[in-house]
Amino acid sequence: MPVGTARTWRDALPRAAVLGWVGALTAVLLWPLSWAGYPLGHDLVFTPRQPLGLDSVGVSSAAPRAVPVDALVALAEKLLDGAVVGRLALVLPVVAAGTGVAALLGRRALPARLAALSVAVWNPYVVERLALGQWALLWAYAAVPWVILAAVRARSAAGWFALAVALAAASITPTGGVIAALVAVAVAAAGRSRRGVAATAALAGVLQLPWLVPALVSGAGATSDPAGVAAFAARSEHPGGALLSLLDGGGIWDSVVVPSSRGGALPWLGLAVLAAAAGYGAPRLAAHLGRRLSLALAGTAAAGLVLAVLSSLPGGAAVARVVVAHVPGAGLLRDAQKWVLPLVLLEALLVGAAVDRLWDRARVLPARIPLVVAALTLPLIVLPDAAATLRPTLQPVRYPRDWQVVAQRIGPGEAAVLPWGSYRSFGWVRSASVLDPAPRLLPGPTVVDDRLAVSGRLLAGENPHARAVGAALAGPAVAADLARLGVAWVVVEHGTPGRVPDLGGLTLVFRGRDVSLFRVPAPVVTRHPSAARVAVVVAADLLALLVLAGLAGTAGAGVVRAGAMRRKTPSDGQHRC
Repeated sequence: MPVGTARTWRDALPRAAVLGWVGALTAVLLWPLSWAGYPLGHDLVFTPRQPLGLDSVGVSSAAPRAVPVDALVALAEKLLDGAVVGRLALVLPVVAAGTGVAALLGRRALPARLAALSVAVWNPYVVERLALGQWALLWAYAAVPWVILAAVRARSAAGWFALAVALAAASITPTGGVIAALVAVAVAAAGRSRRGVAATAALAGVLQLPWLVPALVSGAGATSDPAGVAAFAARSEHPGGALLSLLDGGGIWDSVVVPSSRGGALPWLGLAVLAAAAGYGAPRLAAHLGRRLSLALAGTAAAGLVLAVLSSLPGGAAVARVVVAHVPGAGLLRDAQKWVLPLVLLEALLVGAAVDRLWDRARVLPARIPLVVAALTLPLIVLPDAAATLRPTLQPVRYPRDWQVVAQRIGPGEAAVLPWGSYRSFGWVRSASVLDPAPRLLPGPTVVDDRLAVSGRLLAGENPHARAVGAALAGPAVAADLARLGVAWVVVEHGTPGRVPDLGGLTLVFRGRDVSLFRVPAPVVTRHPSAARVAVVVAADLLALLVLAGLAGTAGAGVVRAGAMRRKTPSDGQHRC
């Protein structure tokens, strides 16, 4: 076999092994997606065709928590059915997280890359966030390894474009954008270039504009209910307190989505392995990535851990409540466990580095075989019920036909959705509770209750318009009050707990078994956002797109020039016979 061919095979086989293993883990973890239907469970909501409106880009009275991800999903569903988009939205980040961690380990031993990949894909953080339906945050989780790689290589147009793409993928949700931006700046600072740090910070800042600008001009309350600090604080999943649960990626606030195995002895085995990997693998990781970059990653992981555990401490909880109640935008800090994202990825790298070091010491095959088996299977042993935990959330559903009828009959104007609450419990949905799918099923703008019921505690909402509509629905003159507030329709969902007020003053348009539609007969006051507000938000979106397009064009031109030089160089200085 020619030397070049042998080298090609030596490079291709590890890549194939990485892709094969991450594909196998993803298939097992997300196996319920093999069933027909649309993913619907907890915060996971995909519909046949999500509407694209001004509220999708954050021009509404609600806080832009799903901006710009709602707009991106709506655009994708212009081309593909929501069932396909939902599966891609879940599969792609899991695969990208595994391959990204493997890529960060470069040419380390293949078992080391596969071990790191296994930890990155199969861990409490990924499982609990998927079980909660928060797939958009996992896009940030998946993007961070690629942010690190791109930030290290951001010396050319192609490198800056790669960094912009990775940052944009993380920034489809506000928390993800903040975490990825901090990691990118920390990596740039490790490179000792002030200009690089400034350019990285500027690029990351521009890519946050699609959600940051709507947040600044939103009609929603700038601060959040301080009671949310306790409601969303990290929880202990096994003896030892919240800190030990956070150290291996667990500690989520919702006990319903915690795997049963987290309450036994297996988490202690996982913690022992991570502690050993941190001690044994840190020197190898520092040698591979460089001391400054390793310290930068450790610093971001430590900062994330501090934010995650802060609200679980008596003094820290008091500080967090004050900050959330008085600092605009500090509501991002409420969901504490999500901030351990950089720590979980660092732990995967440390496990890979430890396996790489053990691989070098175990020079004979009989010693290497059990090392490989343990490295690949230990995450699955520590969390054996990961796939079963995800089934209630990931199992797809078929929407009742009544939704299609209501979507066709509803006309222009805003619709209020009853029962007045943000979550539903339907007999045709396996998940115990699900975020109301109405805003993603109805073609026009909708208003729903934005208060959250967490552990028996009702947290105040942030949307003043929703608060006014809720009061109108509970008042004596429902039709007149709704018309004054700009609500033209009322959609009633059946088969879910919750009180429906007397709607005798409204006109029944359609009554179905699962959904009914009423029209507000009084003249409805049409509500329109100001042209200035729309212009500012759209300008922010266009600026982010222009930066991406500009970097793509520059990178493409550089690739073309480099290719032309490669074609030209061999012939220069060669003599024809």
